[in-house]
Amino acid sequence: MTRTSPTFRPDIQGLRAIAVSLVLLEHAHLGVTGGFVGVDVFFVISGFLITGHLIRELSARGRIDLLGFWARRVRRILPSALLVALVTLAGAAVLMPPLVRQQLVEAGIAALLSIPNLYFAAEGTDYLTGSAPSPFQHYWSLGVEEQFYLLWPLVLASVWWLARRLPVRQRFAVITTTLTVAVVVSLTLGIVLTSYAQPWAFFSLPSRAWELGLGGVVAIAVHRGAVLRGRWTPIVGWLGLAGILTAALGFDARTSYPGAAVLLPVLATAALVWAGASRHVAGPGCILGLRPLQYVGSVSFSLYLWHWPLLVIPQAAIGLATPLPLWARCAALAVAVVLAHVTTRFVEHPLRAAGRTDGRAVLAGVASTVTAIAVVLAGNAVIPQPVLTSQRTAARTIPAPEPLFTPFVPDNVRPRLDAATGAASAPRSVRCHNVGARDTSVNTCVLGDPSGSMTVAIVGDSHAAHWVPAVEALAARTAGMRVLAFTKNACTMVDVPVRAMGRHSVECDTWRGKVLDRLRAEQPDVVLVTGSAHLDLVHAEDRATQWREGLARTLAALPRDSRVSVLRDTPEFAESVPRCLSANLDNADACAIDRSEGLDDAWAAMERETAESARHTYADLNDWFCSASRCGVISGDTLMYRDHGHLTREWARAMVTPIGEVVQAAR
Repeated sequence: MTRTSPTFRPDIQGLRAIAVSLVLLEHAHLGVTGGFVGVDVFFVISGFLITGHLIRELSARGRIDLLGFWARRVRRILPSALLVALVTLAGAAVLMPPLVRQQLVEAGIAALLSIPNLYFAAEGTDYLTGSAPSPFQHYWSLGVEEQFYLLWPLVLASVWWLARRLPVRQRFAVITTTLTVAVVVSLTLGIVLTSYAQPWAFFSLPSRAWELGLGGVVAIAVHRGAVLRGRWTPIVGWLGLAGILTAALGFDARTSYPGAAVLLPVLATAALVWAGASRHVAGPGCILGLRPLQYVGSVSFSLYLWHWPLLVIPQAAIGLATPLPLWARCAALAVAVVLAHVTTRFVEHPLRAAGRTDGRAVLAGVASTVTAIAVVLAGNAVIPQPVLTSQRTAARTIPAPEPLFTPFVPDNVRPRLDAATGAASAPRSVRCHNVGARDTSVNTCVLGDPSGSMTVAIVGDSHAAHWVPAVEALAARTAGMRVLAFTKNACTMVDVPVRAMGRHSVECDTWRGKVLDRLRAEQPDVVLVTGSAHLDLVHAEDRATQWREGLARTLAALPRDSRVSVLRDTPEFAESVPRCLSANLDNADACAIDRSEGLDDAWAAMERETAESARHTYADLNDWFCSASRCGVISGDTLMYRDHGHLTREWARAMVTPIGEVVQAAR
């Protein structure tokens, strides 16, 4: 749809500008917390325009020129997408930490294959709260649209053919009914998946197709003459624009998304597009048609592609602990506008106007994609793998309070940086740790001497699980010691409502109750209660009061005859420690943090008071992790953390002496 086309809609071009601006403002942290809804606006627009084109073709010719349709999509999308992907990969390989190289290659190839959404869903990516996003993460929406463009004309042509014996009016009724059913099914799937598998709800075509489909329903309505008339037209249009802006300003990372919340921006966009078909002079078109918005809308595709790597790669280069300054974020957006203008004028427009046949255009697109993937794979094979250690070794040391930290990444570091995540300090068997978000079962996990006369239980979230190797090592040294481990991802034993995937995790409440039942049945001699102090609570206000009261309730519910020790949480880092170290092989202190930054003493004082008021003990082992001023990341030849806060198995096992003192003090 070009500006000279009779179907050109200036209001839609302006709406594109609004959508991309919302996305940019959110990603640059410029006051818009829900700018991710701009992608939903794009989906509705795409569904409207594509379905409108296909319906007009069916009406005029009785069939769809599939090759011609796909050729237009190739000319429109592929050149800019390939260019930005290759430039992004090259820039990220040079500037981002070496440890992420393999993930860069995988994500880049997924983007080139038009399946980045499936890649990020399979990786369990949290788009809204991810702390170290991929520079290709924004390609997910492109993947959804490209998959829709591949399938939708086939579906539309098939339904038209099956209804070929019906009058045209009834054929359109069949198509509308089919599309409406698909919209309802897809919407329902998205809402359900948001609670059970949020990454798949967010990234997959089946859960997002309804947004494009709703745009298609509006396109059919407009094509059949069902448009708004009279004074209601501008009112609906303005309400639609208000709905989009309300979502953009009201939603944030805590919003359960897409879920039911996505209805607001999608329905608002559909209403705005539908009302705009009447071109009422009092409608939002008077604003959306302004020249600045028309310009931004004309370069919105390339602007969307360029802005994200220009924000993500510099942030990764300086480290995640230090946010990009305001001037740098604004400069990145300014550069994105320039690159978008150049790309649109010299890449997108010329290739869209190229005179090659549809068949040759599709073949050229396939060949270009294959060539780009081959270049990426060849480059990855030829370029030497990054060095992930310094050229120096370090002696093995015995951990002690006021530790001395190794100022470099030793050649003999344990575990190696690229194996740190795989060497997770979780319980030794999968059955020992519950990782399923919806799973409320309490896994049976007995370590040490199964028939031992003394039982020690450790309970909590993954920050409790990373202590299990230490308790297990203690059991190996202590005759007759039996260990129970009841741990679950992102679920604290403190009786507070936790938010997971944008909603209250009632599963955590259920699991916690079952653990208490098991503890009362087992009657362990010692119970170690620990976990992360950084979980997202349902009620964000006054976290300390909630935690104090919830901890008191938990301690009161534990077996009366058990001795309980509340173990203070370990330091939390802004960035994955192995990732940071891979870029600072000779300066490990660059990845360390000030003690006051990694540990909240006021929070610890509150926990201590609560535990001791209940006549239990409180243990703080962080003098073994931090000096008086700094929390380091390598001690001797041992890497202490496998990510931003979980202990490596090797370091946890080295903590056998202090954990033994905690158990002894609680007896």
